[in-house]
Amino acid sequence: MNRMLALASAFTLLITFASCSEKKPPEVAAYQGKKVLDVVRTLAKEYQDKDLGGFMDKIARTYPDRGAFETSIKAVLSRYDPIRMTFHNTKMLVLVPDRGNIKAEVNWDAEWRTGAVGMIKDGGRVTLVFDPRDFLLVAVEGKNPFLPVEKPVK
Repeated sequence: MNRMLALASAFTLLITFASCSEKKPPEVAAYQGKKVLDVVRTLAKEYQDKDLGGFMDKIARTYPDRGAFETSIKAVLSRYDPIRMTFHNTKMLVLVPDRGNIKAEVNWDAEWRTGAVGMIKDGGRVTLVFDPRDFLLVAVEGKNPFLPVEKPVK
């Protein structure tokens, strides 16, 4: 009898804790958030590794002026060595709406080095916009972190 009472009490407590716990995001939103985080990490890695093909594979065909962007990235990758790019994913806010594009607000910092210019450092906060169907980058809202402005560090 005492055993049954103890089991019933434990079951009741378990149900109570489960019902009072914080609501979890829907599985789809959690999956989409993880995919966006993976793509952001991949973009930074391929950029640093100077893998233009892999980098551009993560950029949507609908990206505004995609051809000019690819030409600019190609010039950056050939001019600077090494390149260090960091997206601070612990400070990232991923907004997954019911409909529309996914937005990831993220802090970033980067260093570009070259013999002619020296070192360029920059950083800030930017919003990266992704297509929820294929997780490709469709826009950058704010200063584009992949295109340095030549202001050498002295």
